Amino acid sequence: MESKRERARPISPPAAAASMAATLAVLGDDNLLGEILLRLAFPTNLVRAAAVCRRWCRVASDPAFLRRFRDLHHPPRLLGFYLSLFTPGWRIEFVPVLPQPPELAAVVRRARFGLDNYDSPSTRIMNCRNGAVVVSLVRDGFSVQGVHSPLHPGRAMVAFPPPPRVPREDDEISIFCEIVSEEDGDGRLSFFWFSLGYSNKEDKAIANVHMLQDGAWVMRASATTQVPSLQVSKLKTLSFFLSDDKIYMSIFMHNILVLDLRSSTFSTINFPVHIAFDGEMVVSGANGSGVYLVHVDELKLHISLHREGNGSIGDWSVVNTISLQEMCANLRMSNGMSEDGDAPDVYIHEVGHNAEFVFLEIYGCVLYLDVRSRAMQKVYTVAEKGARVCWIHPFKMIWPPTFPALQD
Repeated sequence: MESKRERARPISPPAAAASMAATLAVLGDDNLLGEILLRLAFPTNLVRAAAVCRRWCRVASDPAFLRRFRDLHHPPRLLGFYLSLFTPGWRIEFVPVLPQPPELAAVVRRARFGLDNYDSPSTRIMNCRNGAVVVSLVRDGFSVQGVHSPLHPGRAMVAFPPPPRVPREDDEISIFCEIVSEEDGDGRLSFFWFSLGYSNKEDKAIANVHMLQDGAWVMRASATTQVPSLQVSKLKTLSFFLSDDKIYMSIFMHNILVLDLRSSTFSTINFPVHIAFDGEMVVSGANGSGVYLVHVDELKLHISLHREGNGSIGDWSVVNTISLQEMCANLRMSNGMSEDGDAPDVYIHEVGHNAEFVFLEIYGCVLYLDVRSRAMQKVYTVAEKGARVCWIHPFKMIWPPTFPALQD
């Protein structure tokens, strides 16, 4: 009993003052405070900590600190994905990737992912990056594009100006006409209107790129390149992405077409010689000006990386090979083989930046593969007869986080 009474004794004023002084000495040191904030696991926690006072906000929002936080915790985190289905008729759903930690589950609950509030007989997602969902709507018979911000439920769609007028050849066919985006080091987005056509008469590809500046589309790059006897890829997914002022396009049979926005010139990257063209292939960006190629062949997923340096000769190296047959068996999706012993059709719908994750479709099931952990989970099953998955657009947390503006 005596020991309990001793533990219950209040701390003396001098001891309390000494404890407070020690705490202030730690929290008053920006370096030590940074080390403490670095231990917070999620950007949402970082934002709450930044709201304590201006000094905490300054430390938490410092670019050098955010780089360390990113390297340690690898944000942004995948919250879910937009799924575009043809049923017949178009339908877009947002599907959360579960489970999520409580901090991010709360973000998903507060967000407004649905697009049904927009009065449009036809809605299409063109691009999804760093919290900004670029949608194309039909209003009064005209196509309208804008940015939907799910993590800001009270924010209305921000409309883009009308598409730029681009002169076309008489026999030109359109391959792409899309809005793409690119992030700078601070997470700010730039938007580009990208159109790619092909002239059968002159055997050439024609690209025009306009950049959104001060509310208007301004010409950024225009280029042509000879492509004799157009052989468009037979792949289900024609993939392209913008990274480091270059647009990479996997649309032809044997190479990746690259448009350099700085020089308005085309180049090509030949596919690896070991690739079999009867499987699925999708390209994605890599840190440090590189290209990942994800390829499925006979229930094996191969990830190859190309680094710049040797032009179209290429420095391709296989960096990962994953057996999908074993993973399908673990998900109780049979052994991955059909009754006649053939491998099932496998579709690659989307590949994350740096090939960190892959969205696949097998047997009418959408699967999410975390490449880093080699863990695969079933995230959606197509229930309607005759329905098919057309596009998947992953949605991630915003990075870097938006910090509060504190009063003096």
